[in-house]
Amino acid sequence: MDFSFTEEQTLLRNTVQSFLQDKYDFDTRRKISASADGWSKEIWGQFAELGLLAAPFSEEQGGLGGGPIETMILMEEFGRNLVIEPFMETVVICGGFLREAGTAAQQEAHVPGIIGGENVWAFGYAEPQGRYNLADLVTTAKADGDGYVINGYKAVVLGAPWADKLIISARTGGGQRDADGVSLFIVDKSAAGVSTRDYPTVDGRRASEITLENVKVGADAVIGEIGKALPLIEKVTDQAIAALSAEAAGGMKELNDATVEYCKTR
Repeated sequence: MDFSFTEEQTLLRNTVQSFLQDKYDFDTRRKISASADGWSKEIWGQFAELGLLAAPFSEEQGGLGGGPIETMILMEEFGRNLVIEPFMETVVICGGFLREAGTAAQQEAHVPGIIGGENVWAFGYAEPQGRYNLADLVTTAKADGDGYVINGYKAVVLGAPWADKLIISARTGGGQRDADGVSLFIVDKSAAGVSTRDYPTVDGRRASEITLENVKVGADAVIGEIGKALPLIEKVTDQAIAALSAEAAGGMKELNDATVEYCKTR
């Protein structure tokens, strides 16, 4: 079995390495984190120009046709530079939901905005009582005409202060911790009934507490099959864990290289 990177994968790594070395040193990162916005729209736009936001999407979706390896290459390099911008939230997680289960209409409506850097997304799944159980939900979505009305609360929604689109998990049936009855909805953050409390996190990023009060969405906001979203959430969460592990490996590699270089000069 050949574990070597392809020429395209090596080019992708070299591209992001070169960009981050030139544009994203630690002082730059610290200034971005301390700014009022807490992230750099300019850097995000340059990610889009370089094709980084398109890497995991298929060519049919307007992407570069990459997959998990390409995602982990990018995340490893982002980890080496402690990149703040919401690649994980927007591309890996929310983009993952659209890639895996979005309808053709949803992909056509939303994927170009992600690839082009026009839209930022965040995934609201955690609730105060839920801990590690992705199915433990008290947020509800009740059928209302040809759509749904969502009520509930989401905690520590990473990247939400920068987002204009949300993907929200809510219970459409079953008991509080049942595997069945979990559904996913696309919600505009500017929709009536959505309120947020934004705050910095300990790693210099931003998150929100999100309250949803009688938030109305159409049937076309549902991702995947109604009431059957838990396997999809678990699949995309597994992909995100792999990406996060690559990010951590990149951070550790950078620390190891710096330590070795320091020891050589002592």
